[in-house]
Amino acid sequence: MEWTSLIRPQQMQQLIINHEIQQPLKGTRKEINFQPIVKLHIPGTFCMWLLTECDNDGMAFGLCQIQCAELGSVWLPEVADLDLNGVRVIEDETFVVNHSLNTYADMAKRNGGLLLL
Repeated sequence: MEWTSLIRPQQMQQLIINHEIQQPLKGTRKEINFQPIVKLHIPGTFCMWLLTECDNDGMAFGLCQIQCAELGSVWLPEVADLDLNGVRVIEDETFVVNHSLNTYADMAKRNGGLLLL
């Protein structure tokens, strides 16, 4: 699967804008705690990615959960290639953003490392 097909164009545009805004602020007190733009997941599992930023090459940042939730970067071409017995990564179009990324990360920490949405 082509990684660019995982995320709708309007959302991808916002992820790229967020990335460009964040770059000069990384590692400073002015770093922005964005709300997630998109939630990707593997249906029937706890695997999910709440993404806030992405560069043009598919390197994204957000809350990534495979075994436990952690903030970090993920390469979308790799995510697009995941296949669990025929079940692929898709966008959760029902996801409604209620919190900033750090708040979702804190929720996962309080729940033993697992974010349940």
